[in-house]
Amino acid sequence: MIKAFSAFLLTTIISFVVMVGALLIWVAIQANHITDDPSLADGLGFAVAYGGIAAVPISLAIGIFGGIIGYLRN
Repeated sequence: MIKAFSAFLLTTIISFVVMVGALLIWVAIQANHITDDPSLADGLGFAVAYGGIAAVPISLAIGIFGGIIGYLRN
């Protein structure tokens, strides 16, 4: 059971870090584009906010599958 829980935590944390890291890299690339449209900056803010919020349940789902696999491998 400990092995399954550690697999759950590990896959959840890794998937969350990867998703948020990819989102931040994308935002950093997009922020360097010069534009006259201020709504693009608002869009980047929404992308960070909603992308971070969406990363939590997706990471939990990946972690649950990782925990199930860790439990079945025991």
